[in-house]
Amino acid sequence: MTTGTAEQSKAGRWTAPPPAALLSWQQRQERFTRSNLCLEELALAIRHGGWSILPVPDVPNPMALDIADWAATVLASQESLRLEQARTYSFGANATGMAVAAAAGSPPKEKITASRLPSPSGLIVFADPIGHHAETVTAADGRRLELHTPIVAASWSLWGPEQMQHLGPGHPIAWVCHEEDGLARLPDTMRGIWVTFYSARPCDLPDLPDDAPVGLVDGQPVTAAMARRHNALLSRRYNDLWGPMHWHDEALLPIGEKFDKELQPGTTYEWANVLYTAWQMMQQQSGAAQLVEIKKHNLRPPAARKKAKAKAKQSGLGPTVGDGVVRVVDLTASQRPSQADAERDAAASDGRRKVEWKFRWKVPPYRRMTCTNPRLHHELNDGDLKYHAHREDLVPGATKGPKDKPLREAGGTTYTFETTV
Repeated sequence: MTTGTAEQSKAGRWTAPPPAALLSWQQRQERFTRSNLCLEELALAIRHGGWSILPVPDVPNPMALDIADWAATVLASQESLRLEQARTYSFGANATGMAVAAAAGSPPKEKITASRLPSPSGLIVFADPIGHHAETVTAADGRRLELHTPIVAASWSLWGPEQMQHLGPGHPIAWVCHEEDGLARLPDTMRGIWVTFYSARPCDLPDLPDDAPVGLVDGQPVTAAMARRHNALLSRRYNDLWGPMHWHDEALLPIGEKFDKELQPGTTYEWANVLYTAWQMMQQQSGAAQLVEIKKHNLRPPAARKKAKAKAKQSGLGPTVGDGVVRVVDLTASQRPSQADAERDAAASDGRRKVEWKFRWKVPPYRRMTCTNPRLHHELNDGDLKYHAHREDLVPGATKGPKDKPLREAGGTTYTFETTV
């Protein structure tokens, strides 16, 4: 019998890897992407329609063919190369919170540009999830299960016509995506930024109850405890080959277009907004608009990297992944929120609304356009921006008002009136 309500699986707290372990995660994820385990996962997802952008053979009516294995091979091959060339970023909790808040309240308004990328290829792991994917599935016994999957990381690289020739000129590739009225082929001349979004495995969600449903296999619910046992088994069997993250979805950000769609929670569009905001924040590391500090942790110096490269070549394990450096990103000390200050202000507040506005209030993060050359703009009257550009900057959330006054986080007294009909 089908129940009326869905049995929910809470996403739970995500335990992000420490920066010192991130390079190992990147290496394991790259090796996993080249494995048969990953190809089987991708092919299964493709057969069940779990994809957003798909490579297909450039032949008439390719969707009539069973191309799941072929498409999985192309996707995995490109992701392996992406991870191999990626610079690695660990995005701190305070910075993640600002990126999520800013994207929710004020999505990017500028045109998507490759100049915002902190590196041509990258892997970023967030201290907290940047969003969740919710899905309701029906088990074989009729139970409805609501699955919540936290999105915790993303890889990216530049994308263009060369992706159509990934297998060589004799095997052209077409790329298709979902549209409201069906499938659409992407233009052969399109240029953009490819993004792969990764979700956490249940073993890195310690608050997730053992009996919480996390998936469905052949109509049977998979609990968190079952998934953890499966993960531990594969980790032991395949040692450092088993990937620490799960490929959840992909997105393509067209260069020159804007984020002008309605923001729908739980979609790649929402997560892409947060990721692009994080890229914008990473460019604000100097001057009056500085938001973040980026500290480099050289986990593998050049000599050690050269030695590891030779060892990898001898053992046949594959290429040397990354550049040996983890970049730790978080808000500057002046921008970090103080929980102690908020608690002290709340305790000092008398809770009454004054006639005069003698308290402090919070302003959420927002965006503003900054002129890169005021002289050209004003003295030469370049209001049409023919000879200079305006740059979109992120302004952090702030607390306004006298410093010695209590912090007001909500409005004053609410009065409810009942009227007769």
